[in-house]
Amino acid sequence: MSNHNEVKELTEGEKIRISLVLAKGQDESLRVPSDPIAVPSSTRKKGLSAIINHLLDRKVVPDGGETDVSDSESDDDDDKLPAIPFDFLLNNKLLRVSVEAAARRDGLSLEQAVEIKYFPARQAPEGDGESEMLPDWISSMCSTSSILCAGNCDGSIRVFSNSEQFNQKDVVKSHSGPIKCISSCPLSGSGTDTTVIATGSMDQTLLTHTFGNDGKLMLHGVYSGGHSSSINSVCILNNNGDILMASGDWDGGLCIWKLPSIGDNLSLEPSGKKRKGTSTERTIQDISPTVYFKAHSNNISGIGWGYQANNTLLTSSWDHSIKSWDVETQNNILTLNGAKVATCLGRCHNSDVVATGHPDCTVRLWDMRSNSKNEGNVFDGSLRPSHKAWISAVEWSPVDPYVLSSASHDGTIKVWDIRSSVPLHIVKAHSKGCKALCLSFADGAIYSGGSDCMVKRFKFQ
Repeated sequence: MSNHNEVKELTEGEKIRISLVLAKGQDESLRVPSDPIAVPSSTRKKGLSAIINHLLDRKVVPDGGETDVSDSESDDDDDKLPAIPFDFLLNNKLLRVSVEAAARRDGLSLEQAVEIKYFPARQAPEGDGESEMLPDWISSMCSTSSILCAGNCDGSIRVFSNSEQFNQKDVVKSHSGPIKCISSCPLSGSGTDTTVIATGSMDQTLLTHTFGNDGKLMLHGVYSGGHSSSINSVCILNNNGDILMASGDWDGGLCIWKLPSIGDNLSLEPSGKKRKGTSTERTIQDISPTVYFKAHSNNISGIGWGYQANNTLLTSSWDHSIKSWDVETQNNILTLNGAKVATCLGRCHNSDVVATGHPDCTVRLWDMRSNSKNEGNVFDGSLRPSHKAWISAVEWSPVDPYVLSSASHDGTIKVWDIRSSVPLHIVKAHSKGCKALCLSFADGAIYSGGSDCMVKRFKFQ
């Protein structure tokens, strides 16, 4: 292949031999020959991306900016497909320094060609709509494939369509105090496209609502007898049709609840509305916890159900610890202690690796997979401090196990690939002086809410 030979003669001077390998699961049309080639040892991400585009006979964006090209070369480029920005993995770490520096850092031999995997780079999310100004701060968020749910400090729940229009579908005033946490999941057995939404509040109340094809929020259940302080974390799980819910409070108390069937509440009036004198109105069920125990000595800031284990819960707390629990026995399976308060928690969609946010502007990763050979690991400090204020929320991509996002009181949203210690992208989500208080990472978009009283959407291209 003539292009392949041309690459070997790109520059003179000190060179290093590399082998470019298309990462697993990528489009085969992007594959280039993996035969070793020599490149300048100082070559970085942009230079390697130019090489691959050259080999693919695409337009090449020169490393280091524009260069003089002849008219004939410019005409030739006009006929080519546009350049694709690529990212690179060397020893399973994103390449953020020169090839030689990365190889020497990891102790790789330069006697043989250094294998570098490549794949199309994830582009920065761009603004793609926002809500109207709401009456109060947006304090919590969650999303499904079709809707975005937002909890407000005025005690109201709002549901937005996450379609192209991004419009508000319904709103109800459900709590007398600020909503501190929200979680949702599809309900089975109703024969309709119905979602159950759980909210916990500073007023010590825990409620569930349903949202169905009629576009209305309807009160589903009231949960009492468990918490006696602000409910700051909640997570719902659809366990083969049985809907389970875990909630944590300011004092470190943890409750497990079983939600009533949707069939028991199909005739309920929309939340906040009453129809007097009708025989079809039913009393809302008052549900008691199936389990209550003291899980932490301080505020439970985050909860997640274990991956492929409906009897396992993962919790984070202001007592500096991250814990794994057996729900049936209430036994503490694993405890990992950190040096800082954990303000939020998010679990990877296909493992029990979790990320936590902290007041010291750092996102930390924890491996909660516990077995006879592995008692859990903490990757403390693997993501460099990048935010400039308290981290209020972390959430993983629903499709990519390496990508997560974080929100901070500095008003920014940051997108991370855990194979690098620095963020992929920084999004100025809210105006100067406004805090980002919550986020939701949907498939193809990130939603952010904050103290500017607006929900904002940022879409990946």
